Parts: sequence; C-alpha cells; structure tokens
Amino acid sequence: QGLIQAYSRTNRVYGKSKEFGSIINFKYPAITEELVNNALKLYGSGGKSSPAIVEHYKTAVEKFAIKVKEMKQTLNEPKDWELLKTDIKAKELFVLSFRDSNEQLRLVTQYYEFKWDDTSFKIDEHTWIKYVGAYKNLTYADEEISPDVIVNQLVGNTKLSGTQVIDAHHILKLIGSKVKPNKGIQTVDRETLRIIYEDIQELSDVGENAQAQLLKEFVDTELITGNLSSELTFDESFEMWKQKRIAIDIKEFAIEWGLDEEVLSKSVDQFSVGQKGTIPYIDELTKSASFYNSKNQSAGNQLTHIMNLVGEGLPEWFIEIKQRYK
Repeated sequence: QGLIQAYSRTNRVYGKSKEFGSIINFKYPAITEELVNNALKLYGSGGKSSPAIVEHYKTAVEKFAIKVKEMKQTLNEPKDWELLKTDIKAKELFVLSFRDSNEQLRLVTQYYEFKWDDTSFKIDEHTWIKYVGAYKNLTYADEEISPDVIVNQLVGNTKLSGTQVIDAHHILKLIGSKVKPNKGIQTVDRETLRIIYEDIQELSDVGENAQAQLLKEFVDTELITGNLSSELTFDESFEMWKQKRIAIDIKEFAIEWGLDEEVLSKSVDQFSVGQKGTIPYIDELTKSASFYNSKNQSAGNQLTHIMNLVGEGLPEWFIEIKQRYK
C-alpha cells in the first residue's frame, strides 16, 4: 500500500498532455515490477479500468510505425490531399487513420526517451508535418476538431534542422525584404519569385491552403503586374488589398441573399470558427434577409429562403471567408 501511495504522488499526470510519469528503479527492476503488479492487484484497478504500467517505449514506437503505414495506404502522398475532397469515403478513411496515428504519436512523445527517428517511426518529421497539413486542409470546415486531435504539441513550434518554419508571416517577411522600389513601384527578381512560389506551396502543404492561395493571387495580380506603390511596405499593401477583397466578398454575399451589408460585415468581424454554431447578429441578419430583393431565387419563397440561409448558407460561407482571410 505504501508503494502505491508513493507512486501516486510521483510524476502526476496532466490530462492528455501528460498521461503518465516515469518511475526509475536503480536496483532489481524485474523484481520491483512483479511487486508493483501484486500491489496493483491488491490496492488498485490492476490495469483493468485504466493502464497502471505503460508499455515499453520501443513497443509504443512500433505501434506508431504500424499506424503510419496504415495511414499512408489511405493517402500515399500528402500533397495529393485535394483528390480526397470529393471522395467522401476516401476522405473519411484518411481522417480516421490520421487521428489514430496522431493519438499514438501523442503517447510516444510523452516518454522521456522520445526523439524523432525517421527509421523506427517509418516517416520523417517533415513528411509527418505535411500529413498534418493534409488533415487540416481537409477538415477545417468540418465539425469542430478536438484539441487532442490537432497536432501542435509536436510540430506547432518545431523548427526542423536546417529549415525555416513556413507560415504566412514568414512569406510576407521574405517578400518584404526582397522587393525593390523601381520608378515608384515594388518589384521582385525572378529568383526571389521562384523562392516565394516554393514557400507558398509549402504553406499549402502544412495545412494553410486558403492562405497560400490568397498570397499567390496577391503576388500574381498585384506584385508581378506592378500595381504596388513603393510608398507602402509590402505588408501594408497586402493588408489593404485583403480588406478590399473581404469587403467585395461581403457585398456579393449580401446581394446574393438580400442581406443588410453593414450587419453582415459586423457579423463577419466577430465570427469565430471555433464557435461556428454561433453566428453573431443572427437575429438582425435574418430580419434583414429578403427573398424578393435577393439575387438567389432558388428557394421560391421567403420562409424557405431564411431556412436555407440559416441552415447552410451562412455557416458554410462564414467558415470559408474566415479561413481565407484569417
């Protein structure tokens, strides 16, 4: 009993982020394990309702490698994630398989021996990050994802050896440092443009496809064509362009559904993807919605128009616009 109480006060667990601690025995580990097992049978659950002794690290890694192999069978190349967008069954298989792999990896990272090993894990870290990206790109509009599933405990702040963590801020910083003023406009040389496109693709690969497409469109339509004044920084130009695009999208949606544009704009500002079931100013929006003044006449009457707006139109559009312009 004393042994169990002592262990219970050592290396306490902390939810999903730390499910078990490490007890180190310096003498007679096999005998100690037997004594612990006997003590658990007498004073604990014996591992029936919850695991009291976790498996060895090697075993946990082997299980992860098996799950990775199964995951790869559902999506051989993470860059091909878009092929699953229209195949509901294939997408579901990948999502479930990824979550299974991620759950095992989350356990593996809790061992003090943990260190990424391409050989034993059967996947390199950069490829794993791309699978994370594929998962995020495929599920961002689905039901709210549990924090236990999103893989930021390992890769969110990981900087791979010899590489730069790619995000929208990094790309904006890169472009801003490379553009040159020329006769009052911002310009960029061919080699830098090549690097920019590579990083934009990497941004898509790690799960920010909507952001990547927006950046690419801005580079293609504004930077390359010479539409950016050198009086503003690249970041400032991008932000102004983005706000104009948001305003255009809001106006078009308001016209499509016969909504008050000002109320819709306020709602978009306060909408959160994490609480997608809650639409800010929903009462004001539904009151302003007019089937007769809308461009979209598919509903046939005012009541069905409102039902379609609240049931599908608003939630789907809000998620899409927040994902694109976040």
